[in-house]
Amino acid sequence: MITLITNISQLITPEGRGASFGARMGDLRVRDGVEVLISDGRIESIGPAGSHPSVGEVVDAEGCVVLPGLVDPHRHFGAPCVSGIGSGSSVETGTHSAKQGESGADERRLLRGLRRALAEGTSTVEIKCGSDQTVEDEVELLARARRIGRATSLRVSSTLLGTPRGTERWRRDDGISALIGEAIPAARRRRLARFCDVVCGDGGYAPSEADAILRAGRGAGLSPKVHVAGGDFDAAALLAARLDAASIDHLPDCGRRAAGALRKSGVVCVLLPGTAFLYGEPYPNARGMIEAGMAVALGTDYGFEGHGVESVWMSLAMALEKLDMSLEEAITAVTLNAAAALEIADETGSLEPGKAADLAILDVEDHREIAGSVGCDPVRMTIVGGRRVSSP
Repeated sequence: MITLITNISQLITPEGRGASFGARMGDLRVRDGVEVLISDGRIESIGPAGSHPSVGEVVDAEGCVVLPGLVDPHRHFGAPCVSGIGSGSSVETGTHSAKQGESGADERRLLRGLRRALAEGTSTVEIKCGSDQTVEDEVELLARARRIGRATSLRVSSTLLGTPRGTERWRRDDGISALIGEAIPAARRRRLARFCDVVCGDGGYAPSEADAILRAGRGAGLSPKVHVAGGDFDAAALLAARLDAASIDHLPDCGRRAAGALRKSGVVCVLLPGTAFLYGEPYPNARGMIEAGMAVALGTDYGFEGHGVESVWMSLAMALEKLDMSLEEAITAVTLNAAAALEIADETGSLEPGKAADLAILDVEDHREIAGSVGCDPVRMTIVGGRRVSSP
């Protein structure tokens, strides 16, 4: 199928196929008066208006701004997993038992949430699936996420999330053994997850425990992620760097040595300003991280049980108002860097020939209008893989 997108006011994209580190986060390419030719779900070319033949489907952008499809690299099947990270208070596990309530209602809620994400310009989400109950629950949640994801046009990346099963030593040890010996092999064998994430810090696993779980996951082909839960932030950051993790999430700040290690290893720091807002915690030090040359992405931490800040646009607005990020940095953080946190920056997150045709057409004439109001959803149309999946 061939699609031509015409009458674009501005085409805005980060450049490059990997994470935009440090100062590069503020570098966006702004192209006026161009059109995009899409073939078989991929961007074939971008050229001046009128340079392509009018073949196949023609989509009139009506003088709007075109961005890459948004990427949300941090959502949960159940409620958000971590709160209180700034004050060092305990973790609210917020994980989900597959046996709680009716599975049909859970799946309908998840499906509605994914459809809302599409409507707001999101083309890709990560869904973290974890349970503090049994291995069967963890595997079943992953299976549900895959099943529901396939019922939408959204690109869904599933993650096995390891959380402690109680505070007693024997329960923690049993939980680690179950993750390493049962959950990780089952997730890999059934191809249910791409990542293994572990809650690390106060109320979560100790760094040494998280290290053992994540190495087992990596040995099974699951890329590691680190879910910071308070306490020694630098220890969690150094663990993520040592394991070359795809991302470290919920990191509010870190010292110079840890920052250097994260920068060198290319670990993406997924910041979640909506969580700080909900729990009254200090906002993450995004400015310091960016100036230290670290790659920063933004996520929502939304739980599909219906808890949290759901809108990527709200996260972007908070980044502008509370994290001292520029609009250009925030756009990179919800597109290319967020894709890098899911290890798919070669596939999506920017608009360039050869990459997936994931686009958000915004009902504004200039991208700087995005910063004009907090929480505004400016999306007119979402295109995923070259197909219109949401429009008025």
